[in-house]
Amino acid sequence: MMNAPKTIEEFTNLKPWWKTPVSTRVVLSDDGVADLLRMLEDEGRRPFFVADKALAGQREFARIFAEKNLFAFDATFSEPRTGDVDALRALIKALPEQPDTLVGIGGGATMDLAKATAICLANPEPAQFYQGYGLDMAKGADIWVLPTLTGTGAEITPIAVLRGPEKKLGINNKFTEAAVAVIDPSLTRGAPAFNRFYTMMDCYFHHYEIMTSKTSAPEGIEDSTLGFALAKEVLSRDLTRYDEELAVKSAVASVLGGSSSVSGRVGAAHAISYGLSNSAPHLPHSVAVTISMCALEEIYPDGYGDTTRFLAANGRPKPKAADYGIGASDVPKMVKTALGMEKLWHSCFGDGWRERATAEYIESIYNKIIKER
Repeated sequence: MMNAPKTIEEFTNLKPWWKTPVSTRVVLSDDGVADLLRMLEDEGRRPFFVADKALAGQREFARIFAEKNLFAFDATFSEPRTGDVDALRALIKALPEQPDTLVGIGGGATMDLAKATAICLANPEPAQFYQGYGLDMAKGADIWVLPTLTGTGAEITPIAVLRGPEKKLGINNKFTEAAVAVIDPSLTRGAPAFNRFYTMMDCYFHHYEIMTSKTSAPEGIEDSTLGFALAKEVLSRDLTRYDEELAVKSAVASVLGGSSSVSGRVGAAHAISYGLSNSAPHLPHSVAVTISMCALEEIYPDGYGDTTRFLAANGRPKPKAADYGIGASDVPKMVKTALGMEKLWHSCFGDGWRERATAEYIESIYNKIIKER
């Protein structure tokens, strides 16, 4: 167990703490916006910024929103869709001078939009054709990121998760990995308490599922074991207000969530969550996974128990699918989506997953979820 930093100063002096090799250059900062802009200028970059629209009113990001080449993404409306990628690619292609670097500033959704658009700039088909694993794609613009929420792990992963017309699935490709990640935990100060809590819940679920996976590599499990302990510590505290120590530990856990995802894989909770997300465009991913874990006590008893404790510690009710308009009529579509998450079921159950992750079994989980009132 590492001696986790408690202050921004200690964080910026931290040596690499992840075991899984990643190609992203991780820059630990106490002034993330200034360091990002200085590095872009020093390297003679031609950047295009993709920033979370919610940051526009925060003083810390005024310099970003003063940039000419910027797209403000409304991450509260929906996670990025393949159509969003296509539209942003067209907007960038129409510029008189093409950027060589796309900079994603925000939470996981905004970073994923920047990552997906960057690679699709060099690939001609609509983005939905690139959802999947191991597809032959050309390298697009370089990707830099500045997280303003901690817990997603998107600052490290070679994955850009998208909602498509038929499925929610990432562009999983080495060229969607950020070349540079500037990480300043203090930038989460302006995040709503809801986002701060649920983003860390997603971090916990990543670590828990990778740790218990039947297919994760040893280094992925090692990273997740450390991140798991940090996520549990953070979520056991009240996250209503910004706290520097918790922000720093969340940032450390988030990077581990990204590194462990490179050689590890999540499981049933994420598989079920994708069905929920496809039926409710405004349902945040982190809430969808929480709803899923609350229905998976049989598979993940410890994860279920921790989830209920974290909700209680933060004074939050158990989220329900009905709150997002999901009902019985959505079950067939959700079952179809979840059945398609074969790698995740293999991760959860191992080689005999086909006998356990049947359509009937998955339907029973969704029926349990929609009956919660």
